[in-house]
Amino acid sequence: MSNYGDLETIIRNVIEGVMAGRRSERHGLVTSYDPDKHLAKVTFMPEGQESGWLPIETGHIGNGFGIAIGLTPGDGKKTGDQVIVRYQEGDFESGKIVQRVHSDKEKPPRVESGEMVFWHEKGQRIFFKKNGDLEIRGSDGKGGAGATHTYDGQGNLTKTAKNNTDTIDKDRSVTIKGKRDDNVKKVWGAIAQFGHWGWLTSGSDDSD
Repeated sequence: MSNYGDLETIIRNVIEGVMAGRRSERHGLVTSYDPDKHLAKVTFMPEGQESGWLPIETGHIGNGFGIAIGLTPGDGKKTGDQVIVRYQEGDFESGKIVQRVHSDKEKPPRVESGEMVFWHEKGQRIFFKKNGDLEIRGSDGKGGAGATHTYDGQGNLTKTAKNNTDTIDKDRSVTIKGKRDDNVKKVWGAIAQFGHWGWLTSGSDDSD
């Protein structure tokens, strides 16, 4: 019985050693991306072995809806999104991409504690600031900033473009290019009396 117990222990130790040597996570570079199926292939370094198609894990996705971010493929050597592939219980047949990883070369956008940002590589962004503001910014198509809409925590809206700033405050007054201050009631009164073009070309407001 003693010898049988020793053999069982040896077998268990061997199995545990083999399982411990099977890595549950690996880092790699994306080499192919399928936007229709939300799958990607990854090349693992340093051996340069490419995976098959792997599902991309996201915490908020369903049947035709959710938050999905497309991965950028590269040559698998120096280019391509760096990702982490995780394997279920060390099984290399059940891998999935679980995270993207930034590096000194591919730096993430700056975000402070309590903030959240969705920032596109072309410059568009949705920014939840720690002061309570919500900022939605477009792009000029060249990597620079386009028009920005800022909703502050007080209920005011400010649109800032290259040559002008328009605001709509919580009391329903409108400032256009910093020069005009219209009460919403007056605006609608003028529209009703003169029509859109009459109000736009008159340069004055109709009283209540």
